[in-house]
Amino acid sequence: MEWKTDSVEKEFVQSALYEDVLFFQVKDLVKRIKSLLEGNFPAIWVEGEVSHLRHSQSGNVYFNLIDEDAVLKAIVFSTNKYQVTPYLREGIRVLCFGRLNFYPRSGECFFIVRRMEAVGRGLLALKKEALIKKYKEFFDPNRKKEIPRFPKKIAIITSLFGAALKDFLKVVENRWSLEVLIYPVRVQGEGAENEIVEAIKDINTKFNFVDLILITRGGGSTEDLAPFYTEEILLGIKDSKIPVVSAVGHEIDYTICDLIADKRCPTPSAAAREIVPDKDEWIKHLEIYRKKYERQIEAYFRNFEARLYYLKLQLQERSPFSKLEKIETKLSRYFQEIPFRMETLILEKERRLKDVKERFFKEFERFFEKKAEILSKLRSLLNSNSPLRILQKGYSIVKSCKSGKILKRAGEAEEGELLEVILSQGRLVVEVKEIKDE
Repeated sequence: MEWKTDSVEKEFVQSALYEDVLFFQVKDLVKRIKSLLEGNFPAIWVEGEVSHLRHSQSGNVYFNLIDEDAVLKAIVFSTNKYQVTPYLREGIRVLCFGRLNFYPRSGECFFIVRRMEAVGRGLLALKKEALIKKYKEFFDPNRKKEIPRFPKKIAIITSLFGAALKDFLKVVENRWSLEVLIYPVRVQGEGAENEIVEAIKDINTKFNFVDLILITRGGGSTEDLAPFYTEEILLGIKDSKIPVVSAVGHEIDYTICDLIADKRCPTPSAAAREIVPDKDEWIKHLEIYRKKYERQIEAYFRNFEARLYYLKLQLQERSPFSKLEKIETKLSRYFQEIPFRMETLILEKERRLKDVKERFFKEFERFFEKKAEILSKLRSLLNSNSPLRILQKGYSIVKSCKSGKILKRAGEAEEGELLEVILSQGRLVVEVKEIKDE
């Protein structure tokens, strides 16, 4: 059998002959591939878009890192899951750090991810959404502290050599006289959020005499603003007892630092204009207020004068001399009217007394006439019922001399008892000789 080859196949055979190897067992070739991949790429950074994201029951997270013309399978083991994937979402672009691993049994190459960074706005937006949801109550406007209107001392947390500090101080210089404490920190890069939080704590404990804390930085890329989207920044500002103003120089989007702060300003210069009073502006306001108050005071005094004049008239009307004059006039009139009124009153009283006297005597006479008539009737009734009238008819009354009791039956007397017999004329005392009680 003749072995026919093209140019590519010939080139491959020639290269194989140089290495004294013409063919491999599968396991030998796979080992060599594994060695070549893992040896030449021990630790690398790979940028790509997340696709086919899935979570396994074992806790591992699988996804593909894709570009326009390539796909790389990636895996996050469960032991490293919570450090890498809390904000991992389908379709976002990320920068992953890790190593390549070739699995002989499946013939597949996986990128083992150990660390992940944001690329663009996608991951930062997801972080912000997750933090807002987790700490929802801390974003309540009612929790925000009031910004002092006329601060005397301000602490600035920023880079010592950044443009933000210069911009802020340039604006403040011509606005108001106040003390500025500068606390230098890094405002971008890994660990910058920890320096900012530490600065907030130091100011609250060691420089608590300041009226306001300003966290600021100039403009920058989305990656530069990553420290201001962290949970550390959120909790650090939340725990501050001194009001915090955020001015990170990023007008397009609100960072977590902006949202949790007691006030947000778009730029350092804007922060200077909003939290530091403008003395020239206040002088203008004070001049307006002065003129306004002068007009009010003038109107007040005019009203006061008018009221004073009215009170003067009332005082004259109610003065003791005026009242005495009125009283004298009344007394004079009374003195003239009293004799006539007294005479008229006396005549009226005499007339009424005469009428009362006449009615009294008439009533008194009529009263005695009625009483005499009643007495006559009672006398006639008494005479008709008098025991003496009965005795005149031949009857008598028998009483016990001993007890004075009137006897109605013979059985009430005793033999030998003395009895008094009352007749129509005179009385008899008799002794009982015999009793017949029939």
